[in-house]
Amino acid sequence: MDRGHVQHLQLSDPDTKVRLVAQGRNLWRVRMLFPNKRATEIPEQLRQIKDELAHNFGVANHRLEYVGLISKKRTHAGVLVEMQIRRQDAPSGAVRLRFEPAQAPDGTEFSDMKAIIDLFPLDEFEQTLTFAAVEQKLKAEGLELVLVKWPIIRDLVDSCVDRQAPIFDHVVAEGVLPDIGIPSRISYPWFPQSDEAAVTAWMGLRAVDAGEELVEVSVPVSGMRAGRNVFGRELSPRRGIVTRLQGSHGVVVAAGERRMQARERGLLVFRRIYSDRRTKDSPREMPMLLEAEVMRIRGVDGDAADVQRWEETVWISGDLNAGARLHVNGDCVIDGDVPDGCQVTVAGSLRVYGSIGEAAVTTGGHLCVHGDLKDTLCEVGLVVQIIGVARESEIFAREILADHLEGGTAEAFASPTASNDVVHFNREKFLAEQRAAGEDALATLRRQITQLYEIFGPEILQQVTPDTVQIHLLRWLRQQKNSGAAQFSHPQVQELRTLLELVPSLRSQMTQIAGELRLAARGPS
Repeated sequence: MDRGHVQHLQLSDPDTKVRLVAQGRNLWRVRMLFPNKRATEIPEQLRQIKDELAHNFGVANHRLEYVGLISKKRTHAGVLVEMQIRRQDAPSGAVRLRFEPAQAPDGTEFSDMKAIIDLFPLDEFEQTLTFAAVEQKLKAEGLELVLVKWPIIRDLVDSCVDRQAPIFDHVVAEGVLPDIGIPSRISYPWFPQSDEAAVTAWMGLRAVDAGEELVEVSVPVSGMRAGRNVFGRELSPRRGIVTRLQGSHGVVVAAGERRMQARERGLLVFRRIYSDRRTKDSPREMPMLLEAEVMRIRGVDGDAADVQRWEETVWISGDLNAGARLHVNGDCVIDGDVPDGCQVTVAGSLRVYGSIGEAAVTTGGHLCVHGDLKDTLCEVGLVVQIIGVARESEIFAREILADHLEGGTAEAFASPTASNDVVHFNREKFLAEQRAAGEDALATLRRQITQLYEIFGPEILQQVTPDTVQIHLLRWLRQQKNSGAAQFSHPQVQELRTLLELVPSLRSQMTQIAGELRLAARGPS
């Protein structure tokens, strides 16, 4: 820029005179005369002068700053000020590109699904950034060009150069996740199906006969469309989430491991394991593993139920006595009513076939009530499901499944499913429970990873991805054979494959949970 062109600046106030008296490469000296009548407005005048200088020299306003007062004196014409203004160098650096993974709905993590760019007004050779230079960088990295957001990149380059300020962390290319197929679906037979209590079959905790069908799970369906990462590598469609069935005592798995039947008469109990170790037992969540057990029924008459503390699962026939104190360390079924004045404490889950009066009920697991509640206090560790009507009762649980809540208090710390306005979502308790569950899950995941390290070794566990499970498994089996280890049967190989398929998900969960715990520890910003 020609110095003479800006020796005198024209401001909106003609009484203020500005003269550029010296100019270096990045340092200017400016002499300014402010009229006495405008002496109180000098700060505003200085800002206006800096704007005019930036405009005349074609630089961004934020790159100019006053760095020193050389002189200041009063004259008969006004206040004469001489100052130095420095032009800051524009940030420079090479175009930076990095890649981040993305997680599919089933928890599978795919690498290189996002390209994120950092731009600087000047490149590493102090040349002005251009769109062509960015385009060349992306092509050299090998990105799939049809996945690149070229209009966004052009706007970013123009903004970076115009503002003379760096731009960080902008996504300029995104891959396409593969389709995730339809997951397994679980059906819990309940006879007769017209019984309104059939909606509670997910919970188990009911009497079953030998040969009775307990659970049926459908085969998951694979997705149709393949995906691509930002480098164009094809990602195979994923099969829907698989729910495996496992039979314990008194249960047989049949029909290609898709059905479970009772082998003897007894009390049905379910246990569920989820891919996300923080997930609590719930009818709304699809488990990774569903285990069933048929336990022998310990029958107790209702009149004698409170004579001792029960250390096992019990089936109580008939109504409890009014004012009874019932303590059960296992699960419990009450085939009758719980009258006024009772205190029922169950470490596991509780099913009540009758109604509950003005009583206090506490469970560590689920609670299912087939009848009505009236003036009842319920404190439930997991899910409470009420078939009848709850009137003027206080209900505290993780989830509340009830269609008829009349008055009282209902507080859940998972999103309520009932449309009744009585249900209150306790967000603070939900966050506290999530933090505690996250810490427990992280410890469990670390134990599992350690166990898998002992089987496969650290190298495989660090490198395996959903698409390379078969390759790593075959390589590991070959190594075992060469080292003289015993041969593995086909079922054992399938079990090893199942374990190895869990590794990417476990790694991803550990990273995610650890990050969420760090954010929770910082608290709200």
